[in-house]
Amino acid sequence: MKNARKLILKITAILLCFSFCVNCFGADTTPAPYSEGEFPQFLKDARRFEIITLGALPFVTIQTTLGYSTIKYVQNDFSSAYFPNPFAASSYSQDEQIGLLFTSLGICVGIGLTDLIIQLVKRGKAKKRAGIQDSDLIITPVENTKLPIPPENGFLPPPEYIESNDSDDEGVELINEIVTGAE
Repeated sequence: MKNARKLILKITAILLCFSFCVNCFGADTTPAPYSEGEFPQFLKDARRFEIITLGALPFVTIQTTLGYSTIKYVQNDFSSAYFPNPFAASSYSQDEQIGLLFTSLGICVGIGLTDLIIQLVKRGKAKKRAGIQDSDLIITPVENTKLPIPPENGFLPPPEYIESNDSDDEGVELINEIVTGAE
């Protein structure tokens, strides 16, 4: 009997040491991070919708229950029996509880859909901006021309009206005039 216990104890010690050694020399099993295109955008949007909808459920349920309790309290002429206490034991009938739950679920789905619509609109605007930036629009820089340095006394004021009755080679009369202000 003593030999059997010693044998079992030795085997257990050897297995324990072996299991620690295996962990020290084992291969790295850390999963690779997800790549950008690994999941389609629809699945990412559906997952975000699910997280927001289910994440809002406890808070919306408390608010819905508190609101319903307040309405009952007001309808019963502020009776202390109907005082809204969200932490008290439930005094609602089964139909009221089902109504509160479905109201909370409806509000949560509305919150999730609102977030989904906002994300789709933002993504659409970003794609539109990216499309404009990637278009074949060519921007030609204008050469930087240097203006003359004004004289010390300043430039002469432009004449209001200059007439010249020059004619070109074909006998057409040319009139040069400077017009200032709107007519």
